[in-house]
Amino acid sequence: MNIRKIRWLVQTAFFLLVAYGIFEYAQFVYYGAQRPDFMDGFCPISGVYDIIMKVRSGVTDPFHPAAMAIMVSAILTTLIFGKGFCSFICPVGTLQDYITFVRSKISFFKKIDKFGEKIKSWKFYNFMDYPLRSIKFVLLAWILYIIFQIPAQMMAIMNQNINAAADIELFKFWIELFKGNKPMVAAILLAIVVSSIVIPRFWCKYLCPLGAFYGIFNLFSFTHLRRCPEKCNDCKLCSKCIIGLKPYKSVEFNNTECTMCLDCRSACNKDAVRLQILGREIPSLLYPALLIGAFMGVIFLFIHFGVWHSQLSQRDEAYLILKQGFDVKWAKDLLMK
Repeated sequence: MNIRKIRWLVQTAFFLLVAYGIFEYAQFVYYGAQRPDFMDGFCPISGVYDIIMKVRSGVTDPFHPAAMAIMVSAILTTLIFGKGFCSFICPVGTLQDYITFVRSKISFFKKIDKFGEKIKSWKFYNFMDYPLRSIKFVLLAWILYIIFQIPAQMMAIMNQNINAAADIELFKFWIELFKGNKPMVAAILLAIVVSSIVIPRFWCKYLCPLGAFYGIFNLFSFTHLRRCPEKCNDCKLCSKCIIGLKPYKSVEFNNTECTMCLDCRSACNKDAVRLQILGREIPSLLYPALLIGAFMGVIFLFIHFGVWHSQLSQRDEAYLILKQGFDVKWAKDLLMK
């Protein structure tokens, strides 16, 4: 089994886990079932906020500690094994890859791809591509700027007032969106989906601030992809990079963009692309096991030390759910006791 098939299996496994989590979260909101803590992964800004709050004030978020645990795990995994989170774990990246797979089966898009190749050969293409890729870093800088504007002694209070219901607010946002109550947001999301059909991984390339955040840590990763010029015959088989990079023009691929999908390595028929950890080469098939093992291992450590489950009581959760406008029987009955 090649690395691409393994990546698809890993992606699908995590995607199904997320789908199950969404179902469980709906059960929590509407019927009072136990809240799935791992769904805090859908509040990555809360995770970044919690890390900064912990460093600046020493306070651990009691409401969504799993968000911080998942974010720390992703950062450490990136530092050790590169930006593989984006290729193997991230459900948004997986969804975009599914879109790319479907479009590859439709002949109409082959014409678009040929047109796209002509655009990429245009000498001014990079002058447009690089500034567009910087948008996600601008978004990241804006988010960090807002967080750091909050005084350290105020972060815990802000967290209590704003972050306690962050997951419920996010769930409400998507419910309102599917009800058609947010036409402007729906139009923006539709534009992103359409763009992802035309340009594979459009969101990852140009707009994802989380990918930009991981990209910074990717620069210092222990794991590297390297091209051996002496073995490379310039066949350009590695050029079909999901993120739009050009491996045949690089020697070392560690940059803010590379997602460690390993497609370039599997495409090379001259063994000119090497996967190395601290300078020692490892098999491609071992990489997913190491990546997932490290990611889950860090999370299990957080669980072991009690930094995972929310400290909100069921009564607190019932109050927040009703406050967000969910008129559910279980919450009203609980608060009336």
